[in-house]
Amino acid sequence: MTRPMVLQQRSLASFANDQRPPSVNVTKHPESPEVAIMTLTQSAFSHDTARLMIKEWRAMEQDQSVRAVMLKSDLKSIFCAGIDFSEFMKGPESFGNYWRSIREVFDVIYSSRLNTAAAMHGHSLGLGCVLGMACQDRFMVGSTPKPATIGLNEVAVGVPVPHWLVELFAQITSRRHAERLLPLGRILSVQEAVQAGLVDKADFSSQQEMEEFVVRYLVGRNKAPRVAQAETMRVIRLNFLNFFRASEEEDVATIVRYVQEEEAQSVLKAQIARLAEKSKR
Repeated sequence: MTRPMVLQQRSLASFANDQRPPSVNVTKHPESPEVAIMTLTQSAFSHDTARLMIKEWRAMEQDQSVRAVMLKSDLKSIFCAGIDFSEFMKGPESFGNYWRSIREVFDVIYSSRLNTAAAMHGHSLGLGCVLGMACQDRFMVGSTPKPATIGLNEVAVGVPVPHWLVELFAQITSRRHAERLLPLGRILSVQEAVQAGLVDKADFSSQQEMEEFVVRYLVGRNKAPRVAQAETMRVIRLNFLNFFRASEEEDVATIVRYVQEEEAQSVLKAQIARLAEKSKR
C-alpha cells in the first residue's frame, strides 16, 4: 500500500514539545483521499487517548472531502488491548469521567456521517472489540503471525458487560450468541467470530492485503449519493443510539459501582501485576 499522507498538520503539531508520539494518528490515503485512515499507536486505551480520538474524529467529520474512515493500528499482533487497567484504580470519580469519554468515543464513531470500517490486525479484546462494533464493518487477519482473538471479556476481569454493549452485540450477532458468550467473558478466534457474524471477512494473508481491500471496499461504498446514504444509515442506527444516550447516567453509575467491588478490584490488581511482571522479561 502506498504511504498515506497526513490529513492535517495540526494533528501532530500539538505534540511538538512532547517526546512521546501521539496515540492516535490520522492520515488520508494518497490514491483515494476521500478515505481517511485513523491509526492507533498504543495498545492500552488511556483517558488521553480517548480525548485525542474524539478530537481527531470530529476534525474528520468537519472535513467535507472525507467520506470514509478506516480504523486500524500499527501495533504488532494487537488492534487494541482495551482499557488501560490503571484507569480502573484511580477512584470512582476519575473512572466515571474516563467511562464517559469511552462512551463519547463510541458515540462519535457509531453516529458518524462517514462510512466506517475497522481493519483489526491482531487481538481485539474488550474495548478493541467495542471500537470494531462501533464501525459499520469489521475485517480481521486470521494469523498475525499468531492467531488473533476478539470478544467482550469484561466478565473475565470481574466487571459485567454494560446493557448497551449486550444489546449491540446481540444485534450484530444474535441474542443466543450473547447468552452463550458474554456471561463467560468468552473470546473468539477469528474464524469463530466470522461464523458468529461479529467479523465480516477474514480470509486475508497479511495486514497489507486486508488494508488494501478495506480501502477499495470503502471507495465502493462512497459511490452512493452522500446525503441519502448518510441519512439512511442515521435512521438505521437511530433507535439504538437513542437508547445508548438516554441510558448514560445509569450506565456510568453501574460501571463505577461494579468496578469498586472487591471481586473486580482483586481481579484487576492481579491483571496489573501480571502485566508488570511480563514487562520485566
